[in-house]
Amino acid sequence: MKINSLTKNALLISFLCFALIIGIINIQSQAMAGKGFVHASSRNIIDHEGKKILLKGIAFGNQVWSNPGTAPSNHHTAGDYKVIRDLGFNSVRFYLNYKLFEDDNNPYKYKKDGFDWIDKNITWAKKNGIYLILNMHVPQGGFQSNAETTDLWTKEGNEERFLALWKKIAKHCRDESTIAGYSILNEPAVYGGIDKWSKFTKKTVSAIRETDKNHMIIIERMQCNVTSPGNADWNENVNGMMNFTPVKDTNIMYEFHFYKPFPLTHQGAPWIPALKGVKAPYPGPFKDWDGTTKTGDKKYLQKEFKPYIDFSKKRNVPVYLGEFGVIKQGFSDGKSALAWIDDILDICVKNQINFNYHTYHEVHFGLFQNEPHKLPGNLNKPLAEYFKNRLNSM
Repeated sequence: MKINSLTKNALLISFLCFALIIGIINIQSQAMAGKGFVHASSRNIIDHEGKKILLKGIAFGNQVWSNPGTAPSNHHTAGDYKVIRDLGFNSVRFYLNYKLFEDDNNPYKYKKDGFDWIDKNITWAKKNGIYLILNMHVPQGGFQSNAETTDLWTKEGNEERFLALWKKIAKHCRDESTIAGYSILNEPAVYGGIDKWSKFTKKTVSAIRETDKNHMIIIERMQCNVTSPGNADWNENVNGMMNFTPVKDTNIMYEFHFYKPFPLTHQGAPWIPALKGVKAPYPGPFKDWDGTTKTGDKKYLQKEFKPYIDFSKKRNVPVYLGEFGVIKQGFSDGKSALAWIDDILDICVKNQINFNYHTYHEVHFGLFQNEPHKLPGNLNKPLAEYFKNRLNSM
């Protein structure tokens, strides 16, 4: 085929444009690495040296469930970052309550104390080589996980305040490389369903990007569709993507939580009456919510994890197990909880799943099992020893 000069010029221009686009992408990636920002790249997380890392985290609850209006003064100290470093963790999912930053009767008037507290923890974390993932655990409108409220979604002004607060936090933290990312909302129980959650995530990403183009943004799957306070549709896969809502941004990680089988991980939980007196060995049989008896073992876990792994591979994006853990009663037989945790970590490591244990310090699920308004005590020694051996060998 004969190619005339006009065609040659068009081909040359097309090639140069393509090369320019690739160059810009590479420059952006190198810039993030050079500045020391953790970022997403395909299914991987890349550190400031351009190396692949796996985020191995544990959560700081920070008394968020008690709705503190000021920063907690007795939840943890600088020494606790050394503890988690020595156990082999490299990150902390750092829970936030919006009331640390603004009051409902004085919206958009942000408290210096909340930001000073973040800065203090950045200093402590940086000294010990620990990344922080800021997680909005309690947003304007209240705690989401139990589907008890629709106020975030229905009360006038709450959505705007949520977006404005994230924009403010992102502006404050945009140059801080110790921050690995922003987890925008914990266990979203959405009034309006998957379409609402999709629009909400896009707005949040856009708000953050107005002031911070450096940090990774972490988007959790919709937990449930709330039809009215206390009533919800818990369909795990409304949209064929496990209720994940992809956005057009290259520096995103997608989050899910995992506590199955519940009769093991939540046995005797006082907030779940159906599990009162229930015990489930692992590996072993358990009765699922639908009344059927199933076998809890590694094969069962692999089957349950598969949709999340498939999502990661199909979309070529990193995923994050933002919460997993076992209530303290699950450790009573000395083997079930540790066997479950070990199988979870096997699956995560094999499939490039970043993970975070819930939680460092609280009565029911804590590595330290005491009230979170007191400094950590009552260490779960078998769990601590397990983490020290397993995580430091990764």
